[in-house]
Amino acid sequence: EQLPFSIGEEFTQDGQQFILKIQNFDKEQISVSVKPQNETQNIRINQIKLPNGDFDGPFSREIKNYEISQKGEIWLIIGKSNMASGEMKGNFTVSVQ
Repeated sequence: EQLPFSIGEEFTQDGQQFILKIQNFDKEQISVSVKPQNETQNIRINQIKLPNGDFDGPFSREIKNYEISQKGEIWLIIGKSNMASGEMKGNFTVSVQ
């Protein structure tokens, strides 16, 4: 009922993760974007945890129209990309639709 929304957050240390838990998700698809304040910041959507407990990922900074086949709680796990270099610390915004 609260979709779409955006939330601001900050990584202050290397190795941090941000886990956004969305309860009672009942849509057929989800779109997510991570927008760092500094474009060189090394963060991405690492994984999504589905209502059945399965994980999928890694992703980039954006997921468009990802199919969700079951209703329930999903997690969006945001953190460092181990495939890229760069500073992880800084502010970012997560937008969910």
